[in-house]
Amino acid sequence: MMLPSQRTVVLGTVLAAGLVELLPWRPAVLVTVAGLWLVLGAPAWLCRRISTRIASTREAQWLLGLGFAVLAAMVAALAVNTVLPWFGVSRPLTAASLAVAQMLTAAALAVVDRRLTGTSPPVRAPRLMPVRDVAPVAVLGLLALTVAIAGAIRLNNGFTGATSLLALFLVAALLGLLFVQADRYGDGVLACGILCAATALLLLTSLRGWFVTGHDIQREYLLFQLTSAKGHWDVSGDPDAYQACLSITLLPASLAQLTGLPGLAIFKVVLPMLFAAAPVAVYRTTRNLTAKRISLLAATYFLAFPTFFTDMPFLGRQEIAFLLLGCAVLALSDRTAPRRARRIAFTVLFAGIVLSHYSTTYVLIGVLLLGKLASGVIRVVPPLRRRLAERAPKEATDFVAWPMIGVAVLCSALWTGPVTGTWHQLQHTAVATAQGLFHPDQVQRGSSDTAYSIFSSARVSPQQRLRDYAESTRASTGSAPPLALRAATTQVAPPSKLPLTAAGSALDQLGLDVPRINALLRTWCADGLQVLLLLGLAGTLIATATVFRPTHDLFVLAAGGLGVLAAELALPQLSVDYGLLRTFQQGLFGFAPFIAMGSVWALSWLRKRWRMPAATAVALLLFLDLTGALPRLFGGYPAQLQLDNAGLYYDIYYAHPQERAALAWLEQHTAAQRIQSDRYTLSRLQTLLDGRPGDDIYPPLVRPGSFVLLGYPAVRKGEVTVFYQGDLVTYRYPLQFLDATKNKVYSSNGTSVYR
Repeated sequence: MMLPSQRTVVLGTVLAAGLVELLPWRPAVLVTVAGLWLVLGAPAWLCRRISTRIASTREAQWLLGLGFAVLAAMVAALAVNTVLPWFGVSRPLTAASLAVAQMLTAAALAVVDRRLTGTSPPVRAPRLMPVRDVAPVAVLGLLALTVAIAGAIRLNNGFTGATSLLALFLVAALLGLLFVQADRYGDGVLACGILCAATALLLLTSLRGWFVTGHDIQREYLLFQLTSAKGHWDVSGDPDAYQACLSITLLPASLAQLTGLPGLAIFKVVLPMLFAAAPVAVYRTTRNLTAKRISLLAATYFLAFPTFFTDMPFLGRQEIAFLLLGCAVLALSDRTAPRRARRIAFTVLFAGIVLSHYSTTYVLIGVLLLGKLASGVIRVVPPLRRRLAERAPKEATDFVAWPMIGVAVLCSALWTGPVTGTWHQLQHTAVATAQGLFHPDQVQRGSSDTAYSIFSSARVSPQQRLRDYAESTRASTGSAPPLALRAATTQVAPPSKLPLTAAGSALDQLGLDVPRINALLRTWCADGLQVLLLLGLAGTLIATATVFRPTHDLFVLAAGGLGVLAAELALPQLSVDYGLLRTFQQGLFGFAPFIAMGSVWALSWLRKRWRMPAATAVALLLFLDLTGALPRLFGGYPAQLQLDNAGLYYDIYYAHPQERAALAWLEQHTAAQRIQSDRYTLSRLQTLLDGRPGDDIYPPLVRPGSFVLLGYPAVRKGEVTVFYQGDLVTYRYPLQFLDATKNKVYSSNGTSVYR
């Protein structure tokens, strides 16, 4: 009996899933499974087959398959959204239309697969990994995931963060197991372990709160709601730069329609789980160049960088863009596959980044341009050219050719210009940067993130930030302040720290200053990553060992990333608009292999047998410190959102039921009158707003007759946080000013309203 081909079976399941979506009565669980298979599963399988022409390993092929599947889902939804209105369909984004689009997409991918790879093999039992290898990783990985989810839920219910702290130590134990058993485990097992570790870390943060929790995700979720409610993505009505990101409009809208999952589940679970594949791409990229343990080091440093687990879960558009970027760098680093196919894949994935996130696009274009410049310098300096040729075999031409950069720039210009009209953010950055170049006396201070750079001497204190902010607000009023306003002075709120635990108190009794040690460790970690990066790049040129042989293109990509970071340090506006830490996280796709190798070379004074264990221990200790596990274990450090119901991120991003109830009261009693509140209270509640409120209550900006909503931290702690020139500044709010000028008309356990 002849078995059907795998391609035939996949297309058959796609047809069955599409029929489920078209049924008038659809069981919820069946719809979710069918929708996930239509949007991600089947396209990923088909694209994985296509990726055999691009990548030489199974892990890389599956990663590329997932990246192409996400891109295909965005393009399919865009096609539906564009074509159906030509035929008078006012709500094109329905389950039926999207299901048909995904079935057609699967059919098109099957045709491409057949043309590129020929006849599909017959159905056979899947090739499973050895149980003795998979079992320990699977058990520890699932345990870490379960405890991470339980920890977030317990915190949301008002319990302590002990369970979340345990989850971090379980993730560290999982990574330690991978290091210890690296020689025994295959790359597939190691990739699964990294995926579990990354998912647990991300869910610890993304699952915080019963509502939308975080910074950019508030605006992202609002735009998703508007797209879903209209059944149509229409950027012309709101030319916000976020609107141009299909990763937070059409992609989640398609997932919601076809899977039946609520939007909260998509933003808090599905998008982070997709992004969890990015560290696996870092591992596989490094594995193309060197041994398993060094590749694990690279993935660990990517995971340990604080932006990965504190900010990325709140940046859905950048999560998808980084997934595609990880796949693109993976295609760049695989020297065994045909270069032409890899170049096409890189260009297609770059187009997906353009559709997903504008800032990632701009930074990547800068990296590629500066990388070409670095390649040119290497080419004209004979010692560099000879040395790098010995360490990093170079092909006849650079992988990233000028036509590829031209296509990238053209795609970005067309998408943000004629197609979406959302180029204003780039224009603002360009104008402000030019002003800083030609009028240095008028340049604003850069983001406080620059203080983490070993090359930056700028240290702007919170007091100075608050003074600058106060001057800007007073200048905007343009009139002499009344007596009550002159008396309303503000002061920076001192950062709150967790009390010392029993372990911390024991160290304190020994004469150790635990808070100071915590602060020094965080600074040393930041400085250490930069030193290791420079050591890794320098070692590539001067070391004689052959264990690490990066491609010429990856070397110049890392050099281009350093150039972009240097530009952000030199031009403050860039650090404000794009964020130095986010740029470094993006750079880690190219930096991580060199940081990993630099950590080994830094320990070259040890005996050879001890270098890798020592480098592993350093990486795991750095992981535990940067994720907040060690500071939480001893106390004396600001609370972290993933571990406590306290801290700066909790104050400004965690939405409380009392605030939602106060806003509902305001909506009933204020009609068209003005509502004012601070930026972050409004951000937490913006999915419930009708667009009326103002976004600041600094005393000079409070208007007579307006309603003033004080959020949870303002009422409970008397503190308000502002975002000014790329920095967060928390100050003591002068409540006596409101008492003197307005009447309190609403009060609950955590919110107040003045009139």
